[in-house]
Amino acid sequence: IILLEKLLRIDPENYGLRAGVNLAICYFLRGDFSTSKVTLFSVAKIHEKKSLKFKNEQAYRKYLLNILKFHEGESFDSYDKEKNNILFVIGESHSLIAHYLNIKSSGYTFFSNAKLIKGCMQWHLGNPNKNKYKSQFEDIFSSIPKSSEVLLTIGEIDCRLDSGIIKHSKKYPGKDIQVIISSTVGNYLNYIHQNNFEYKHKIIIQGVPCPNISTKNVAQKEVKKLIGVIKNFNNENKNKSNEKGFKFLDVYGLTNRGDGFSNGVWHIDNNHLTPKGFLKAWNSMKPIW
Repeated sequence: IILLEKLLRIDPENYGLRAGVNLAICYFLRGDFSTSKVTLFSVAKIHEKKSLKFKNEQAYRKYLLNILKFHEGESFDSYDKEKNNILFVIGESHSLIAHYLNIKSSGYTFFSNAKLIKGCMQWHLGNPNKNKYKSQFEDIFSSIPKSSEVLLTIGEIDCRLDSGIIKHSKKYPGKDIQVIISSTVGNYLNYIHQNNFEYKHKIIIQGVPCPNISTKNVAQKEVKKLIGVIKNFNNENKNKSNEKGFKFLDVYGLTNRGDGFSNGVWHIDNNHLTPKGFLKAWNSMKPIW
């Protein structure tokens, strides 16, 4: 945080813009929503940048502003975190939607606390090789109290047109895409199961919402492929989660207009749910334990 603050001061027209967005994310995760919003407004010029190196932070800025807009007028001062269970939400950007929400289930009230791993895919964690995503995940997973309630929001990046499963299938056209899906999910859940042997966390696997992308410049064949991958990916996660003794949070059915594409009701942008959509999916889930 100190380095990001310094970079924002000394290079406010270039890399400092990226630093500011990441600072805003840090403040948001601390629960300091007002400072997060002020910081995001201070780096609005990031959207004037055409270079791809600014693309990720540009997306995060828009996304975080939408989440903060939801939280405006919401008060968490009366909520005593010390007297309620914490739901730790570990994952990529989808985890931010749940941050600081009050969730009721099975007679309990949960305070949702996000632990962000930017850009993490199921493939990263299921991969046999060491990588930065595994390091971050294992640090977080071991740092929270044993037997905690943990929601994992990892998988949507695996299911995009330009990354993950579809990108891999294009590189290796001889591979059956269903085999790729099954292997990706299986390796990921095996990794989670093995890491949880010592900690005994109560694991909930969040599914992937229906796609909400613009299809204007996308071939119908590609859209159909994306819809099929997301449907099968959710089925694999649900079935294999049950086999491992994990719960499954279904956001696919909530967002489905009937043909596997988003109904446009519960998305905050092209990829993410609204906080209300998250709560709706949670309320539809069977009691946790």
